Amino acid sequence: MTSDPERAGWRKGVVVPVALIVALLAGFGVWKFWLSDDPLVAVPDRVCSRSLPGDSLRPLLPERGEAFEEHVFDFSPRGSLSAPGKCVLSGGGKSVHIGYYMVFWPDGYRKEDVDRDAKKPGNLPVNFGEAEGYVKGYVKGYVEGGAVRLFVGCPRVNGHDGLLQVTASLGGESGKLKDRPTMARVAALAADSARALGQRVEGCDSATRLPDGVPSIG
Repeated sequence: MTSDPERAGWRKGVVVPVALIVALLAGFGVWKFWLSDDPLVAVPDRVCSRSLPGDSLRPLLPERGEAFEEHVFDFSPRGSLSAPGKCVLSGGGKSVHIGYYMVFWPDGYRKEDVDRDAKKPGNLPVNFGEAEGYVKGYVKGYVEGGAVRLFVGCPRVNGHDGLLQVTASLGGESGKLKDRPTMARVAALAADSARALGQRVEGCDSATRLPDGVPSIG
C-alpha cells in the first residue's frame, strides 16, 4: 500500500511538469505574436469621423495585418443626422460596415414593419431595450447572417415620429456572420452605434434609455 507522503510526492511530480508545459506553450504563443512581421491594426478610440467608440469594433478585426483604414460616406461628425450615412472600417484584411438612416412616419417604415420583418424566414429577431431589429439573412441550421439591423424609436423629430435605423455588417451586407459569437459581436457594435447616434437626434429620447451590454438574439 502507498503511504500518504508517497502519494503526495507522486502528485507533485505530475503537476510540476504539466505546469511547465503550459507555461512553455503560453510563452511560445507570445513569442510568435511579437515576432510576427505584420504590424498591429491599432483601432483608434473613436471611429467614423470620431462619431462612434472604437471598443466594440476591435473584436471584429484581426490584431495584426494591414493597417487600419476608415472611409466615410456622408457620416455626419457632429450635429443632427440629416441624411443617410455610411462608414467602412478595415484592417488586417477584414472590413466592417456601419450605416444609419432616419425613417419618418406616417409614410415611412414603422415599428410594426420591424416586427413583421424580424419574423420573416431568413431573419432572426434582435432586442435591445427599447430598440428592436433583426439579423438579416439568417439561415436556420447554418447560423449565417449578412447584417444586424437595429431600429430606435424617435418621436417628435421635426414634428414627426420616426425610426433611426442602424446597420452593422462584416464585409457589407453580402458578408456572412457564420457563428453565434460573431453575430453577438456585430450586434454589440450595432448597439453601441445606435446609442451614440441616437443621442444626436433631437427628439430621440429613447436612445438615452438604451441599456449597456449586448442585445439578445433570437
